[in-house]
Amino acid sequence: RSQSERKEEGKEQFTIHFVPHHVCIMGKCQTRLAHLAHDAEENDGKHITLKSTMGSSDAEEEVSSSAPAPAPPSSLSIFHEDILLAILSFVADVPFEMVDDARAPIDSHSTLTHTLPLISKQFHKLTLRHDLYWKHALLRFLHKQPSLWEEGLKRVVFEAKCDELRAEIMERNRSRAVRRRDKRTRDGQLSQQETPQSVVESNASAPQPPDSPSGGNTSPPLTDKEELLQEACTAIQSHPPHNRTATPSGIYQCLYQSIVLKHIRYQAPVFCMPTSVRLGEPFGLHFFEPRYRLLISEVMASYPVSARRGGRISPMVPGLFPPQRVHGQRVMDDDIKASILDLLEKNESLLDKYQVPTFIHAHQTPLGRNTPATIVQIQHCAVSPDGSADVLLKPLAYIWLEEIWERPGTGGLIEARGIRMGMEAGEAYERWCSMSGFGRGDGRGRGQQLPIP
Repeated sequence: RSQSERKEEGKEQFTIHFVPHHVCIMGKCQTRLAHLAHDAEENDGKHITLKSTMGSSDAEEEVSSSAPAPAPPSSLSIFHEDILLAILSFVADVPFEMVDDARAPIDSHSTLTHTLPLISKQFHKLTLRHDLYWKHALLRFLHKQPSLWEEGLKRVVFEAKCDELRAEIMERNRSRAVRRRDKRTRDGQLSQQETPQSVVESNASAPQPPDSPSGGNTSPPLTDKEELLQEACTAIQSHPPHNRTATPSGIYQCLYQSIVLKHIRYQAPVFCMPTSVRLGEPFGLHFFEPRYRLLISEVMASYPVSARRGGRISPMVPGLFPPQRVHGQRVMDDDIKASILDLLEKNESLLDKYQVPTFIHAHQTPLGRNTPATIVQIQHCAVSPDGSADVLLKPLAYIWLEEIWERPGTGGLIEARGIRMGMEAGEAYERWCSMSGFGRGDGRGRGQQLPIP
């Protein structure tokens, strides 16, 4: 057959439905259907009838010459950056921020750290460069869980002031040593006789926190929570954390990370025994297993021998209280002593909760992620010569266990890391503990107890 006959038989008719462009609002990803150009007439704007000849070089050239139209710009590109920041603030929650139920176990994943940066490069830059989201998150935490996060901010301020006093003590001790070595020359004596300025008198040169009101501008007065947040920002700016890496994070994000690492999260060895505990109600235990003898020896290692033999267990602040000994003598200037005593007196509640020997008491089985446990304080400890110990424990706070592992070479001693519960979750858990006793003797069995709220 001739070539024209073969072309006639190869003609096929296609009906292509027209679909409008679809533009994805979240980011720059845009998908749309390419326009198919042809000389055929449109049928009511709903479909296009296209007759193509299979194997025809003319039709191939015609289709290839029709270039698709350029993609339309993103819908978010028309907004200013400030408007985009305001829009994202409605969904930019941070880790450990409970949106639905404050009693539920909290998660370390969030939209600000795990979702928004992955949508587009524009969102990644907005979430990376702007520290405003972390400031608003801290204010939300202070409003929703004041008891937990206010203590975290106070601990940051307290640790910064302690670091400042330690640095001052080290500088003065170094100056004394240098003066003793340089007594032979008069110039060395004159240069080293000047006493360094006290930390208490050098607060005027402290850096200003971000968003602090200047003297010329009239701004509304700050609330107590905002003043505490500003004080914590000033403290962490003057004495940044030792484990801070070189990242472009802002001061509020650094403050948030410090609170989570030093206050919200807690890691310690675990004592496992099913029982019922309540916060503030002491109870006694006898440690006789080898792994728990190791636990009590590690927890009490930094405390004096008298504390391990039944004496009083006083709070300890490393480097400050009790005072350090230099060449067998306790050397400290009077102004430094006054500053330390004033600092300890103002933060007495923090000393009694966070500068004492503590560990984790797991009283719910089996152990797993999000299992409730308790942070207990050792109020009294009497260690026997064989390593066994009689202890008096006081429950301080409830936590959700986040990670659990067994330490090798310890005879089965378990280490765990947990997240502190808020006040609402702790109260709900205590109510459940008081009711769970009724679910054990009514014939339902241990597996049918009341669920943890």
